[in-house]
Amino acid sequence: MVPELLLGLVLTASAGGIYFLIKLHVQERQAREEERLALTAQFKPTLLRTLRSTKASDFRFSEFVDRCGVSRQDADRVAEEIFRGLYRSVVADGVVTEGERKKLVRLASILEIEEDRSALIEQEIKGEVYRGAVEGVLADGVVTEAESLELESLRKSLGICRKEALELSESLSRDAYLATLRRIVEDGRVTDEEKAELAKVKRALAISSGDGVRLAQWGNSAIDLYRQLFTSIIQDGIVTPEQESVLTWFQGEVGLPDSWIAASQERLQKVKRFSAYREGNLPSIRTKTILQSSEFCHWEGPCSFLYRTTRQVKSLDGDLLVTSNNVIIKSHIRTISYSPSRMLDIVRYSGSLAIQVNGSQGTGSYFVSDPEELEAVLTGLVRKHKYLLGEKYTSSMSRRIPHEVKIEVWARDGGRCVDCGASDYLEFDHIIPHSRGGASTVNNVQLLCRRCNSEKSDRI
Repeated sequence: MVPELLLGLVLTASAGGIYFLIKLHVQERQAREEERLALTAQFKPTLLRTLRSTKASDFRFSEFVDRCGVSRQDADRVAEEIFRGLYRSVVADGVVTEGERKKLVRLASILEIEEDRSALIEQEIKGEVYRGAVEGVLADGVVTEAESLELESLRKSLGICRKEALELSESLSRDAYLATLRRIVEDGRVTDEEKAELAKVKRALAISSGDGVRLAQWGNSAIDLYRQLFTSIIQDGIVTPEQESVLTWFQGEVGLPDSWIAASQERLQKVKRFSAYREGNLPSIRTKTILQSSEFCHWEGPCSFLYRTTRQVKSLDGDLLVTSNNVIIKSHIRTISYSPSRMLDIVRYSGSLAIQVNGSQGTGSYFVSDPEELEAVLTGLVRKHKYLLGEKYTSSMSRRIPHEVKIEVWARDGGRCVDCGASDYLEFDHIIPHSRGGASTVNNVQLLCRRCNSEKSDRI
């Protein structure tokens, strides 16, 4: 029992000794740190007084540091603080004179600040000054001519080149440029005044033509904006010359890659062609079918026709012929023919058209190679027979989504397909189809890519 008690006392004493030693070490370290801070705090005013009272040729910074008893690391930090302070005061008015430049170089030499380090400090402070000036100009969201000239003058006096200016204010310049660009193209038209406004913003921010969005550094912001503009324009199925002009101007303004331009042009020309069909400018194609002398063929191709009788759903495989006078389904079993003016409604899906006809035959689903082209031809054909009827078709009405709805839906869905996240070939889709009473409202419209939209349509 006694040995155990003695062992316990020894351990307790040892633990107490170790604790005392640790505490003493911590106290000594704190004392040294406090002494270092005190010496450093005294060093800066002492150094400033000495610099004012001593000739530069008689001053040796290294020797002065040794006499003051501060570490070289702390001394260099204080020296840089003094150099920074002088440089800030020099550039406060936005102008660095030759005399001020010589003064800065002389001070850096006296304080033994290496040339690379002093250049880096100057660069940092120039960046602070320039970014502050840019923030001030952009604060109210409007760039005046005077403000643009002020920034140009500041860049010149500070020796900031265009590339450097963009790097110093990259996020500010990007956001301001894109915000201005977005605002002026939001309504699908761009006036000369708006172009001049954008040019003024670019000039103020040192953004050159053809370098507008700096795609390599600014990511996909401009491409996303172009996607939004393009998708919004073609959604209605009508592209006006003014809208096409805006798209062309945008492509050149932001410097879109040739591959993007080629892909969008191909899609745009298709939309324009189908739009012309819907307006009644129908194509005339050759056919082996014998037509009347005044009759023209506008569409011909294979077709599977599904229709419902009172007892079952039947299928008729053959060819569909659309002429100026008739819609004809020909197969080896039977032929169905009716006048375009009898079509009451058309609903387009990914692989078919659902057509409702006033009469005993013709109502059903038409599965063809290109339902979009057939819908455009039929709508234009009906327009020629009954002018207003085609405008009321579900396929026509579903394309008409208010501009403000498209803007809000695009922002809400992040410019991505809500199903798969794709960002290409996007379409505005009615969640509840227009044919089933779905409204063109924010809550009932979503972004889907063409593939996901087709899959959804096939399920409906």
